[in-house]
Amino acid sequence: MQVSRLLIYDTSNFMDFPIGGQLTSIGNFLRFLCEEHPKRAERLLLVGVTLHPEETGRMKKLKLYGRKIDFLPVAVAEKDLGNTSKSLRLQFVKGLLKFGRLLKITKNDCNYIHTPEAYGVVKLFGPRTKCVIFSHGSYFNMERGFRFFQKNVLVKKGFAVYLKWILRDADCIFLLDKDSLRDYKPYNSNLVRVGNSIVCPRLPEGRHVLKDDTVREILFVGRLSKDKRVEPIIRAVSGERAKDGSLLHLTVVGDGEEYRHLVRYEGEQVHFAGAVSPEEVKDYMEHADILVMNSAFEGVPMTILEAISYALPVVSTNVGGIGETLHFGQDSEETDGTAEGIRAAIRRIEECYGIYSRNAYENSKAYDYRAVNQKVYGMLGNYWQE
Repeated sequence: MQVSRLLIYDTSNFMDFPIGGQLTSIGNFLRFLCEEHPKRAERLLLVGVTLHPEETGRMKKLKLYGRKIDFLPVAVAEKDLGNTSKSLRLQFVKGLLKFGRLLKITKNDCNYIHTPEAYGVVKLFGPRTKCVIFSHGSYFNMERGFRFFQKNVLVKKGFAVYLKWILRDADCIFLLDKDSLRDYKPYNSNLVRVGNSIVCPRLPEGRHVLKDDTVREILFVGRLSKDKRVEPIIRAVSGERAKDGSLLHLTVVGDGEEYRHLVRYEGEQVHFAGAVSPEEVKDYMEHADILVMNSAFEGVPMTILEAISYALPVVSTNVGGIGETLHFGQDSEETDGTAEGIRAAIRRIEECYGIYSRNAYENSKAYDYRAVNQKVYGMLGNYWQE
């Protein structure tokens, strides 16, 4: 009998591009697998993208978590996410079509798909192969996030039909939030709710120590897209002062199509850090006082989970799975998305900062990567044979 492999598909390089919650989630699963089931890690094949054109279509080894894992990059990504000229999703599909034969997909393999455009190509090369989807947010929000095909009604409608086919055809779907569960129920009965996962740091005091009991540093981390609604966060901070009279300061970490529009606000109170490494993100969180998220829609943002693991209280809109992850009034405050609402939420947290901070850290322990990925691994075992 042929060996059953786990093929993981994502529009990332599985190491450091693009920085974001999806890559962190996948990385935590790989870390769990390499640490807890090293023999199984030898049967992994990662399919993604590269920043180096000469690497496309060439099988290589990635050094991850003490293991060497097979990796096939099928497309080239543009590093500057704020100035991309091509759809990476489309490039990924083209690359899979071109190099898919190198995967040698069999009916014994399990395909673990994190980016939906891969699904159709996988089924083309392996009609009888098993496919498990990890949905990082409801697919029914994806049309709103289209950047390159907003005016092409046929493409948008065709993609919506394609997504519904995927949902019906998949062997199993992992999802994060109740909105996705509601959206997918008419199409598939094999739905499994799991959480995003984090590696919880050890905080000796179990909280973030706020200097002089004064909030000074506000942080945003994420892709700079319209749906993240960063501009009201900037307006919330502009002109605002801390209790000691100093100006509030906002650090914006991330890149994306809105960068060029937003960077004009760079100044004394607002700093744009751009895309940074995961280690640098941790540094920013260690030095911040409050994380602010203002998204129009989300799944369960990894950024929020990472922030509470550093005992950072959160100000956020209540969309997607955020309200199921945070406990508004205890470790976070809800905002209506306006600059005024964000500003008021920051002040409410500041009044009882120590309580919010301790609660945030305690809440984060439920999302430890070992516990979360043990559930994922157990379910994958139904399709990924020993």
